[in-house]
Amino acid sequence: MSKARVMAVAAGVLLAAACGGDDDGAATASGEGGVSLSITAPDDGAEVSLPFTVEFDSSEELGPTNDGVHHVHIYWDGDDGEYTVVEADSVEVTEAPEGEHTLNASLRNADHSPAGVETEITLTVGSGGDSDTGDDGGIDY
Repeated sequence: MSKARVMAVAAGVLLAAACGGDDDGAATASGEGGVSLSITAPDDGAEVSLPFTVEFDSSEELGPTNDGVHHVHIYWDGDDGEYTVVEADSVEVTEAPEGEHTLNASLRNADHSPAGVETEITLTVGSGGDSDTGDDGGIDY
């Protein structure tokens, strides 16, 4: 990929990350070429307890990376070095830091490269019921 293309994609990601929520509380971002990603649940600013479900609406088909389709990386507080791969339109979060945090979501190509759109919501995570830490697709923090 050319340096100019990388810079254009990076600018699109930064612009998309700055997008706010829409009227129904969903955090929506649009990127280059009309690609979009929304966190439709929980609402931005929600208080949640473990476990909770995060739901997405994507303009791109989500599925297994080995099928060549898009997926979502979710992570906390901008730390994209610690992410969970989501290959569906929802994921159950079983572990998360308590307190107020930003939940980030980045639409990715099958090869894990950015697809040009990111979004985020702010959540207050409280202690909840049983926080099973098995490998069931939840975010491990």
